[in-house]
Amino acid sequence: MYLSLFELMNEGLIIASDETILEVNSAVCRLLERSYRDLAGQPLSSLFPTERAFLKARGALFIQGEMRGSLRVGLPGGRERDLSYVAAARIRPGVHALILSPDPVTGLTPNVQRAADMVWPRLAAALDQPALVIDGRGKIMAANAPARRRFSLEGGALTGLSLSALCTVSAPARESGPVTVTPADGAPAMHGRLLAGPEPGWQILLLSASPPIAAVDTRASQVFRHAPHAMLVVRGSDHTILAANDMAASLHGRERSALIGMRLSTLRDEPVNTLESGTWRWLGGGKTFATHTQAQALDGAHTEWLIVHGGPSASTTPADFDFFGANARAVIVTDADHKILSTNAAFAMLTGIDIDALRGKPLADAASGRQDDAFFERMRSRLGAEHAWQGEFWLRNRKGEAFPEWLSFNTVRNAEGAAVAHIGLFSDLSARKQAEARSDYLANHDALTGLPKAHFTRARFAELAPGAQRKQQHLALAYVDIDQFKQINTSHGAAMGDQVLQQFATRIRQCSPRIQLARVGSDRFLALVHGVELLSEITREVQSLHDAIAAPFKAGDASVTLTASLGAAVFPSDGTDFDELCALAASALDRARLEGPGAIRFHTEELNTASFEQAALERALTHAVTRNEFAMLFQPVVDAQTGCIIAAEALVRWQHPDMGLVPAHQFLPIAQSAGLDLEIGRAALRMVCRHAAEWHQGGLSIPVAIGATEHMLTYGRLQETLFEALAETGLPASAIELNLPESCLTQEHGDLVKALYALDNAGVRLAVAGVGGTPLPLARLRQRPVHRLKLDRALIRDLGNADTHAILAATIAASTALGLRLQAVGVESIEQQDALLALGCHRQQGRLFAAPLAPDDFAQLL
Repeated sequence: MYLSLFELMNEGLIIASDETILEVNSAVCRLLERSYRDLAGQPLSSLFPTERAFLKARGALFIQGEMRGSLRVGLPGGRERDLSYVAAARIRPGVHALILSPDPVTGLTPNVQRAADMVWPRLAAALDQPALVIDGRGKIMAANAPARRRFSLEGGALTGLSLSALCTVSAPARESGPVTVTPADGAPAMHGRLLAGPEPGWQILLLSASPPIAAVDTRASQVFRHAPHAMLVVRGSDHTILAANDMAASLHGRERSALIGMRLSTLRDEPVNTLESGTWRWLGGGKTFATHTQAQALDGAHTEWLIVHGGPSASTTPADFDFFGANARAVIVTDADHKILSTNAAFAMLTGIDIDALRGKPLADAASGRQDDAFFERMRSRLGAEHAWQGEFWLRNRKGEAFPEWLSFNTVRNAEGAAVAHIGLFSDLSARKQAEARSDYLANHDALTGLPKAHFTRARFAELAPGAQRKQQHLALAYVDIDQFKQINTSHGAAMGDQVLQQFATRIRQCSPRIQLARVGSDRFLALVHGVELLSEITREVQSLHDAIAAPFKAGDASVTLTASLGAAVFPSDGTDFDELCALAASALDRARLEGPGAIRFHTEELNTASFEQAALERALTHAVTRNEFAMLFQPVVDAQTGCIIAAEALVRWQHPDMGLVPAHQFLPIAQSAGLDLEIGRAALRMVCRHAAEWHQGGLSIPVAIGATEHMLTYGRLQETLFEALAETGLPASAIELNLPESCLTQEHGDLVKALYALDNAGVRLAVAGVGGTPLPLARLRQRPVHRLKLDRALIRDLGNADTHAILAATIAASTALGLRLQAVGVESIEQQDALLALGCHRQQGRLFAAPLAPDDFAQLL
């Protein structure tokens, strides 16, 4: 239901968290001319044409907390577009919403017609009460159907008229508040309320049939006259009664006019001259009764006192609270047991539910159901102890829809102090939520760069550490200190220095999804590296952070090149406590600074060595791609029953000028971090096709398998490269088999699935490698065009273990049931060969049969 409503909106709606786009609807895709995949999951900064535009928008939305304005966004091809926005209140902590429309807020003059506002007509149409939009000159700019019916005009006839031609509006007590509306046609006065309008200086007038609230006077007002408690105004000097209400006259058995001028002592049973609050004994209606009295001075000089007292009975009835009926805020009254006694007209307008549907029912019946029994128990406990409670309360309307309000409850007590009722007043939550969202953002983020603060990193570390230890992964904390940053402020000015820091923050956000950066000082930052399984990956991530800083920054018209010193410590090898790791990283940073600008130091010397080696390997790999230093080796796949070679497995190697043949597992992770893996993968595909074509031309027609990654299938145009190589060599597609990681079965990426089916339709064989290490996703196997399963090497290596043997037997049985062929990889002994044959796995590969061979040697073996 939520997604359907989301899509039905004509306005673009963006849900964002920590400046990352969580969700967008189709209207946003149309406005920004991008696909859902290009928006969801991307940084919020990707919407804007320049970094300056993003920083301006971020300041307005999250720091100043502006709820309405305009944004300039970027479109494909370098184009730009102005959009108006409404910033919705916080959905939950850290999560915000933006409503976008194609009409920029430009401050139009009255003579210029603005395109229809899509939000206002829907809200207006949903109101049962008349609503008018009035500009700053008092002209009616829009009116809903109830307003047109009320003033006997149809269509858009109200638009352009002066409000004074229809009615007179009393001046509100504040800019937005309750007013009295007197129609020009002589109809009875109406209650109204002014709200902020859709343009600066405009207002919305909402009308209702409720009578206007009378002005409050302490002696003669309707509230004083008809209050449910006896009320007297007494002169402090001689205790003469100056005013009395109807309830006082009734309790004391006299006319109101007779009470005025009497001395208070004639009504009291004891000769006491004090006016202090206490338990007094009154004479009234021939009865003597005791009651608690509130005596309150009406002015600082204590010349007049307001005395409020009860009657002979301490009971409370719903009628006692009828004076809340004219309150502009929604009110709900419950008895001492939290059963609903009454509500006012504002509550009925807010929810659409009349008191008759709620009277006598528990307070929870007015709620939406989002709050459980424990919530109401906590409320009752607080009211019992402190006689007051306030908090967020989710109401429901007559359609069953839930919405939040701020509820303030207070307890009404009798003379003995026992609770007799609870009175709750509701307030709109939007302004409060907007303030909370702004406060929440500023509490957790640096105002200049938008980066999280240090305590945010501490909390994130505490969240990730248990899972990393369980999965045997590594985390790292690295201090990043920009070298000689003060010189930039000195040379270019502090404003330019701030621009550089903002660019720095934006660049690091896009550096790697595994790095989270926090600002901990003017030019010092703390990076948390997560989701890493190998120590070598830690050095690559830290190096990528270092490299991102090295690219020039813009400071006005000048270009600024920065260097940064980095010091890092690793969890759990260097320590398991956040503060301990921070201290070790700071110590490593001190050593890095001693070595000179731009140095990287780890707490562990082994990683320092690895870091240097990795940097050298990345530089060498860049040259290897251009110099065609990669070679292919081939290992035979045999039928273990007959010993015949039935296929070949292609293995890429790096022919390093000094280190010789480097195995793929040593350089491919480095190539991935350097962005070279796609180019290497395409080169390997072409080499495999050339060699296989030569064998086919010589009459040796066997299929060749080569590894492919999810990244290559999704983003590396692997299928296009393969189809081009097949066309160039004349090799049939069935001669190539691609070894895919198991993640290709579980990912729902649209381009990945399309690539798999395109390869299958062309006749390319697809195999899943590493099967058996994790539970086999059988359902996915049936949904993907997979032809073969290749067993994980660890299963073959540990074949003598009873549990491993059972897993292997189950995997073979599952593949047979699914009609998939099976291949064992890494067979190194006769015992392994025989055990696999006994289980029905005949297709085997490993050093037992032959080591990987050069192409010519493999051809000789064939």
